[in-house]
Amino acid sequence: MKKGRINKYIFIMIILFVSVFFSACGKGSADSKKGTDKTAETSTSAAAEQLYGRSYIKDLELKYAKEYSASFYEGGMTLINVGEDSFLLFDEGAEIPEDAKADEKAGKITILQKPLDNIYNASSSVMDHFLAINALDKVTMTSTKAEDWSIQEVRRKVENDEISYVGKYSMPDYEYILDDGCRLAIENQMIYHSPDTKEKLIALGIPVIVERSSLEDEPLGRLEWIKLYGILTGEETAAQNVFDEQEKKIEDIKSELGNGSNGEAVQAALFYIGTNGIVGVRNPDDYMTTLLKTAGAEYAFDHLSSDSSKTYIQLQMEEFYAHAIDADVLIYNSNFGYSPQTLDELVKIDGILAELKAVKDKHVWIYSQDSFQQPTKLADMVMDYYEIFKYVRDGGEEPELTYFERLK
Repeated sequence: MKKGRINKYIFIMIILFVSVFFSACGKGSADSKKGTDKTAETSTSAAAEQLYGRSYIKDLELKYAKEYSASFYEGGMTLINVGEDSFLLFDEGAEIPEDAKADEKAGKITILQKPLDNIYNASSSVMDHFLAINALDKVTMTSTKAEDWSIQEVRRKVENDEISYVGKYSMPDYEYILDDGCRLAIENQMIYHSPDTKEKLIALGIPVIVERSSLEDEPLGRLEWIKLYGILTGEETAAQNVFDEQEKKIEDIKSELGNGSNGEAVQAALFYIGTNGIVGVRNPDDYMTTLLKTAGAEYAFDHLSSDSSKTYIQLQMEEFYAHAIDADVLIYNSNFGYSPQTLDELVKIDGILAELKAVKDKHVWIYSQDSFQQPTKLADMVMDYYEIFKYVRDGGEEPELTYFERLK
C-alpha cells in the first residue's frame, strides 16, 4: 500500500464518531432511505422540465437495462437513479446549486463531481467495464485479491499495486481508502450482507453506488450498465461503441438462427458436481442460461421452478440423470466442486454419468474462466455456444473456442 497515511489518532477518532453516529441514529437512516425513495420516484417524473433550476435535455437511451436511469440537464448536470438511490453528477467546474446541497444534507440525493478518479471498486464484474472503455486508470482500489482475477491485465495491476487490494469488501481498510483520496466507491449486491460497511463509507464522505446489473433479466441489460460507467468517467462514446458491437454480434447470431438453416435445436445442460456429490444445474432463468438459449439450444432443465436468488439449483444425481440422459451437449463449470480434465475423470465422479448421451457422444465441454468478471464479452460467449451447437448438430471440423474446452 502507498505511504503517507493520515494521522492514526485522527482516523481512530473518525471511526469512533461513525460508530456512535450510526448506533444512535438508526431511525434517521431509515428515514433517509424513505427520502431517497421519494426523490427517485419524483425526480424522473419532474425531470422533463426543470431540476434545481436546470433545464432538461434528454434521457440516456437504455434498450434493455431496467435497474438504473440517467437524465441530462443544462449546466453539466446529470441525474442518475440506481434502484432507490439518486445521484447528481456535475461536470468538472460546474456550479452546484445550493438547494441541491441542501437536499444532499437531508439525505435525499448524493452529489458527485467529475473528475471521478481514485475509485474504490468492490464489484469484480464492473472492472471489465472500466477496462473496455479505457478508464481502468481511474480505479485505484479493489476488494479482490490478485490471484482471484481472471482478467490478466487487472491481475497484473493488482500485483504491481497500481490497483491496491484494500481488504475484503465487508472489512475494507477505511484509513487507506481515505488517504488515497477516494472519490467514489462502487459496491455490488453483496454489500447488503454487510450494511455497516456502506454506512461507514458514506459517513466518511465517500459516495457509494451499489450496482444492480446482476438483477437485470436480459444479458444485454447487464452489459448496458457500461453506459453508466461511461457517463461517470466521461467515456460515453467508448461505452456506446462497446455496447453496439456486442449487441450486433448477438443480433447476427439471432439472424443466422432465424433463417431456418440451423435445423433441429440441440438440447443442452449447464452444471457442475460438488465435492459432496450433489449436482448444481444452472437456473433456467439465469443470464448464462439465457445466453445458451440465444445461441439456439433448448435447456434440459427448463422445467425447474425458477428462483432468481439462486444461480444454481441443487439436485441429487438421480434427478440430474433423469433429465440430462438425452441431452445432446453438457457444459461443465469447473469453478465449483470437482474439475475433471478428461471424460474418464468426469465418469469417475459417478459411474452413472457414462450412460448420458452427451458423454457417450463425447459432446462435453468445460469452462473455467470466470465469465462473471467479463460481462463485456457476453456476445463472444454466445458465439462459442453457437459454434458448439452447430458442430454437435452438423458435424465437421471441431471449432476453436475462446471460453470452452472439449473433454476428451
